[in-house]
Amino acid sequence: MIDLSTDYLGLTLKNPLVPSASPLSRDLDTALRLEDAGAAALVMYSLFEEELCAEDAMLDRFLLHADIGHGEAESFLPGHGEFRGGLERYLSHLHQLKRRLEIPVVASLNGVSPSGWVELGRALEQAGADALEL
Repeated sequence: MIDLSTDYLGLTLKNPLVPSASPLSRDLDTALRLEDAGAAALVMYSLFEEELCAEDAMLDRFLLHADIGHGEAESFLPGHGEFRGGLERYLSHLHQLKRRLEIPVVASLNGVSPSGWVELGRALEQAGADALEL
């Protein structure tokens, strides 16, 4: 049989089939099906720094104004420690993919600031991403 192995992002892969960043990686069952179909690695959907910043600003605004208006409506909003932001959801999904897949999982990051590139990249590395696509 022909050897299709290749090197990509410092990883040796059994073949060059690597589904790129897309919504396909958002669902664990779909990721498992991609692996079963022969994918040698999986690139997660992209994490956008500007979306994280917008989400944080919106949460801050809601929490700041939670006590304005109707007191009984305060319980409709999550408490400050109860809300899982976009980064936490992404890292949790990365952990889930790493636990279930046997192929490398590549995180995809789109930063907009020097600190965002560094801090988010470090968080993805520490969470277990096999490589980082920028």
